Amino acid sequence: MPAFEILPLQAIGPVRLGATRMETREVMAAIGFPLEQSRGDLDYFCSAAIQILYDAGEEVLFIGVSESAAFWVMFKGINVFNLPADELFLLMAEADGSGQHEFNSYEYCFPNQILTLWDADEQYDREGGETRPIWSQVGIGSEAYLAAIAAIEAKT
Repeated sequence: MPAFEILPLQAIGPVRLGATRMETREVMAAIGFPLEQSRGDLDYFCSAAIQILYDAGEEVLFIGVSESAAFWVMFKGINVFNLPADELFLLMAEADGSGQHEFNSYEYCFPNQILTLWDADEQYDREGGETRPIWSQVGIGSEAYLAAIAAIEAKT
């Protein structure tokens, strides 16, 4: 089973920020995860456990991953879907180096790494028998993605 390392501002496993849609589809097919569905600016791979968002120029803007039996997702050598949500939050906050961060179990974006966490809940704890809150999705984005988030938040 492949292990995909999260490299903030760069890649998750074989998927790289800034790569074209065609390059992304080719690299995913080459590792055994062909395109399963496409909707507008989103592509879905591996039973939607990998979601890729593209910008208007068809370049990768955001990569989101969820737990899957087909691959592991690692951050600093630790499986992100086998670590309680609060512990993963602290690990990522420390790596971000942008000061104090207050835990939010719904969603969070670490600004220096453009590293996102979404929906911590026990139902996502497949390794521990649904006893611990685990993040549903971990993702990384580009500077343009961070700007888009800021624009949305400014409107609310």
